Amino acid sequence: MNTEEILSLPTLDRLKYINSVNDTFGFLKKLKSEKSELPSELESLFKRLEKLNIFNESKLSWCEKYPDFGEIFRIMDLYLKSEILVEFGEKSLPESLLNQALEVFKKTISFKTSSTYKKLTKGLTNSRYRYYNYCISKEIASSFQDEFLDWGIEISNLWNEIYYTKEDFFNDTGYDRTSWETYIKYPNMLERKKDELKKQSEKAFALMASGLELIEKHNTIITEEYKNNAVEMSLYERELEISLMVELENGNDKQYCYVYTLECELFVFYVGIASNPKERFEQHIRGAFSNESHLFKSKFIQKYNNELKQNIVYEGIRKNCKLFEKEYIAIHNPLGNMTQGGEG
Repeated sequence: MNTEEILSLPTLDRLKYINSVNDTFGFLKKLKSEKSELPSELESLFKRLEKLNIFNESKLSWCEKYPDFGEIFRIMDLYLKSEILVEFGEKSLPESLLNQALEVFKKTISFKTSSTYKKLTKGLTNSRYRYYNYCISKEIASSFQDEFLDWGIEISNLWNEIYYTKEDFFNDTGYDRTSWETYIKYPNMLERKKDELKKQSEKAFALMASGLELIEKHNTIITEEYKNNAVEMSLYERELEISLMVELENGNDKQYCYVYTLECELFVFYVGIASNPKERFEQHIRGAFSNESHLFKSKFIQKYNNELKQNIVYEGIRKNCKLFEKEYIAIHNPLGNMTQGGEG
């Protein structure tokens, strides 16, 4: 695309194209040499990038002349290269630690909890959001929630501080009213700035480590409490159960299985396949009163729970069971199989 074609593009398309090239500043510089006057938005972008380019060149020069600034450069470079600090900088609450904490939190909640990721996250990030049915001691669950919340507040506050520090260092945004030129001019101020940034980075490393320690500590406590004193299945265990069911469902076609029905005295309402039908029957019951309560088959299980029974109608390798199940459903049309998403 030549210069005239680029400049004839609509404003947004023009900016999008310019920002897509590898060296935006170099490209604009070339464009400016060919066309003395650029459209206002490109002129503004050019001036901003020109200023940033001068700032980056100044930083390299300062590194050579001032050891304290060289140390600042090394510290700030960690936010681009250290795996821990890169993750720290991505979100105010590090995603990997939040996800690990959620898995531990699920061990405290009843499998009957029907909740989205967002609502579960609130249990760890909002002191007022504690509307859960717990399957272990509420005090033990709350202790984990409280400690994780305190840690989350501390690391989020630090994230905000470091966000502005990074913007100042990498983009010269001026959040710090004291310019870098002023720090360079006064060595004592530069040394204090170096110490401040060093403490910030050390605190970020420390909080990432303490967050992991906190999660591991409470995981040990909660796992032991669940093992000894749980009043019912946890959401965590139920999700593991479902993932195992899916894994088995995609199992070897030569695996020996059973075709079973779920029925009451009046009619058959569901047909499925399982390598262990007794275990699958129990899973259906649990699911009907928890995360699968929305499925049509679950409505029957809830209504006819006292009359519910399971019958084996065929057995053989999974491949043959699938064929039998398909034919059986075609003939009998059990209502519970009419809802997509029910495991077979």
